[in-house]
Formats: sequence, structure tokens, C-alpha cells
Amino acid sequence: MSIIKNIFQNFRKPKNSFMGRCIVKMMNQGHNRISLWCIDNFVKLSGGETVLDIGCGGGQNVANFIKRTHGLVCGMDYSPTCVDIASRKNKAAISQGRASIVEANVSNIPFDDNRFDIVTAFETIYFWNDIVENFKEVLRVLKPEGRFYICNEACSEEGNEKWVRNIDLRIYSPIEIQRMLEQAGFINVTYDISPESQSQRICVQATKQPMMKPIDR
Repeated sequence: MSIIKNIFQNFRKPKNSFMGRCIVKMMNQGHNRISLWCIDNFVKLSGGETVLDIGCGGGQNVANFIKRTHGLVCGMDYSPTCVDIASRKNKAAISQGRASIVEANVSNIPFDDNRFDIVTAFETIYFWNDIVENFKEVLRVLKPEGRFYICNEACSEEGNEKWVRNIDLRIYSPIEIQRMLEQAGFINVTYDISPESQSQRICVQATKQPMMKPIDR
């Protein structure tokens, strides 16, 4: 693997190295604008929701959600380096029982069924290996009528060739994401594209079906 590609791989799964830790902290800052665009325009928390942020990176979005809800906020990442940095960033909230950071892969989310009101995935589904099955796992941990939000800064490989080549990622169009979410069992799948972004950042929203009521006989 070339030196350049080795460095780029830290965007996929940051390593416990000087470069890896720097990239995590850089992503905390660099992705925050798009994250707040999604959180404040579409998620719109009322204040009591439980939240899971998958691919939490350095924990900036965990911190963003802690400011907006008094429900439990959990962050999850498959990089031990990210888990360490996110835990340090949210140390106070963790000690107060308001937040939790866990190391895990989206293919096996370590939470019970029907656990969360909101699940989010910011700049991370590019790296999911079995995306429809991963969406099913997200669906499992959502409460009935719970909401799933995907926020990406890119929705086309055009103009992003160096990232695709060096990180081995997959960039999906909004239509592709919508189709795969529906295939996984989500309903009411919609998406919005920011008109102000040159990279066409997107926010995709999907809902878990409500719980079936028993039929009176």
C-alpha cells in the first residue's frame, strides 16, 4: 500500500497514530457544519429523545445531541481510536450517565430491539459493507415510528474520484439510498439536498413502521 493510500485509510478507520488522531480531530471540526445543517433542519429534537450516532468518529455529534436532548445519547464506532477520542470529548456527559460511547460494527449493533427514538449516520455509510443488512440492523434497534437520518457530503462519485480510489468507499445517490432503505423495511423515506453546497450534501430521512395494534374480536 502506498504512503498516500495508507494516510487516506485513516479516514475510513482511524489508527492509533499521530496521523490517525489528527484526522479524527480534523473531522470533528470539518464535518460539524454539515452535521448541524442536518440536525437543526431535519432532526429537530424536542428534548427527550434517546439517540444513537453510528460512526461517531471523534464524538462531535454526540456533543451536539447532548445539547439538544436530555435523553441518553450513545455513540458507536468500529475504530478504537475514535472511541477513545469521543469518550474523552464527552467525558463529563458520560460520568453523568447522559452519554455512552461503545466500540462496535454496524453489522452487529450491541443494543436491544426497539431501543432508540433516533439513529443517525453522518458521513459513514460510504464504508458499510452489506448496506441493506446494515439498514435492517438499524431498523431493529429503532423504536416503532423511530427515525433514521443519513447525512452525506457527497452523493456522486463525480468529483470525488481520489476519495473513492484511495479509501475504497462507495458513494450512493439519494435514489439508491432510498431504494435500499425501503428494501430493508423502512417507510416514509425522503431526502433533501442542500442548495448551498457545491458538493450537494444530502440528508435522507426514514421511519420505522408503527407497532401493529391487536385486532379486536
